Amino acid sequence: MKQAPKIIDGQMVFFEDPAIDKLLGMVLALAGETYVLRDRVRVLEQLLTDGGNLPAGAVDGYVIPTEAEPDWRTDRDAFFDRLLGPLAADLMGPEATLKADAVVKATAASKAAAS
Repeated sequence: MKQAPKIIDGQMVFFEDPAIDKLLGMVLALAGETYVLRDRVRVLEQLLTDGGNLPAGAVDGYVIPTEAEPDWRTDRDAFFDRLLGPLAADLMGPEATLKADAVVKATAASKAAAS
């Protein structure tokens, strides 16, 4: 971005490719949502600590139980596969998206079986 942003139809335009501007808007919207979630978690932790239901530092010191680690790892991997799936599909072909879908289904099946 070497030049100042323009305003077109009431919208600031930073890049020549409108898709990049849309992506920037999505990233900024997600950043805003992430901050709101962080703030709310902070409030909930403080309320639980103040009420005596949660010792200070308990969340930071929490260790995932060994038996739960595979489920947590599968859930994390599925999240990143969904997040990065569109990029992976461009780089690795459509089978990358199919793999991400399979991981999501496996996670759901694992959770259903555990219930």
